[in-house]
Amino acid sequence: MIKSLLICNYALLKNVSINFTNGFTVVSGETGAGKSIMLDALSLLLGKRVERFSENENIPKSIIEGVFTIDNSQKRFFTDNDLDFETETVVRREINQKGKSRAFINDTPVLLQVLIAFGKKILEIYAQHQSVLFKDEDAQFKLIDQLAKSEKELTNYQHELKFYSILKTELSVIKKLGSLSVNELEFLQFQYDELDAANLTLNETVELEQQIALLENVDGIASAIAESEQHFNNEQGVLSSLSSIKRRLLEFDSFNDLPERMESLIIESNDIIAELSDINNKLEADPEQLLKLNNRLDLLNNLLQKHRKQFIEELIDFKNEIEDKINISASFELQLTAKQKEIAKQFEVLKMTATILNDKRVKVLPKLKREIQQHLQHLGMPYAQFEVVLTSTETYHQFGNTEILFLFSANKGGALQEVDKVASGGELSRLMLAIKYITAQSSKINTLVFDEIDTGVSGEIASLMGDMMLEISKTNQLIAISHLPQIASKANVHLKVVKTVNKNNTISDVVVLNKEERIEEIAKLLSGKKLTKAAFDNAVELLNQ
Repeated sequence: MIKSLLICNYALLKNVSINFTNGFTVVSGETGAGKSIMLDALSLLLGKRVERFSENENIPKSIIEGVFTIDNSQKRFFTDNDLDFETETVVRREINQKGKSRAFINDTPVLLQVLIAFGKKILEIYAQHQSVLFKDEDAQFKLIDQLAKSEKELTNYQHELKFYSILKTELSVIKKLGSLSVNELEFLQFQYDELDAANLTLNETVELEQQIALLENVDGIASAIAESEQHFNNEQGVLSSLSSIKRRLLEFDSFNDLPERMESLIIESNDIIAELSDINNKLEADPEQLLKLNNRLDLLNNLLQKHRKQFIEELIDFKNEIEDKINISASFELQLTAKQKEIAKQFEVLKMTATILNDKRVKVLPKLKREIQQHLQHLGMPYAQFEVVLTSTETYHQFGNTEILFLFSANKGGALQEVDKVASGGELSRLMLAIKYITAQSSKINTLVFDEIDTGVSGEIASLMGDMMLEISKTNQLIAISHLPQIASKANVHLKVVKTVNKNNTISDVVVLNKEERIEEIAKLLSGKKLTKAAFDNAVELLNQ
């Protein structure tokens, strides 16, 4: 659930802090007061792209911050995205003067797609004519799987579909390589023979460069070794000096372990002398070997340049790829037949898992139809019909091998048609509310936001919708923006968006109404700006119901 929302310098909302509670919260306010801005800010917090913005270097950046209570079921999301899991998670969106934004989850910067994915897990916003559910097949399948409890079957199906797709891709590669011409095969063989003859070994260029550097500087290295040995070994050299210092230190007990440390220096110096001597013994000018090494390095560099590679390891991988292509082409028919058999076998597995998934979905459809129609009748639509139709197809997509349609008719004897094509605004509102009522307890999304879904209804129907919202709020946090007193009166908490016009600017705020203020606000919703005693009495009656 959302615990709090802070909005700073976003349109009319300059410094607004809102605390939310469990249950049913209603938000009201005059047209233009800033209700849609508040909702827009919440949408931005959960990944919406910045749209409501005017570039202005004279105003500070916009900051929108929300605190959400998260349960342990969301831990996987945090782990997958390398985020710190907190039961009270802080989400922040910052928008600078040029409209560029940054997003943070628990103070860790995140990409917009991560923010969107997080938002989809914790909160759903529904506006009457903007519902994804009635337009998007993916959302419809997810709803049915939620009700049918077929998420496990869907996961199994998607696993088999992924494997099937991999096999199909492998078949395409085999066909492509098997269709190589004689000239193409000869060229591949030439490339392979050239690389194979080079006897490539890892890190060879580095080793060659080191050996060449040694042979090219034999005289200089020998001179440096001789000079170093002289400094170590002459009468006034390093070893003699270190030994003298050690003897002097041993004359007194005050130096503690310093004589031992001097002995360590002497031992290390002798080791260095021995290593220098070993290098010197191996030094030998060898023009023929130097030429051989340079020729080898030139060969390798030419191959790297020719094949546009940077490292020998890449050349080795390239050689192996060529070998695979040659082998596939040579045994094309054999590999083609084997892969086709593997695909046919996997297709049967895929078809079986799709059938299991579809069967589980189909079982829940009659109950869904019956319950939706009962709720619609309760909401003043006695002849409403609703049906979900699953039709098998030959195409296997991420949700199975069926197409899905949500069909609806509001009138007696009316033909069922797709919901988004025939339902009016008020009908959409009631249908969506009925669906949310049915799915509330099984939903993994704990917070629902309704943006004036009561448009197009009034009176007793509005009151019944309010009752259903209140019932939903017993298992889900529900926030509703509404202009109807019948719905506003049902809420546990009433927020009001208030606009103040000063001489130089206009600002909006969001306030929590107390009992008296709430009576007045509901009376305004009933009668408009002109308040009457009857409106007040009616408001009190609504609140006491």
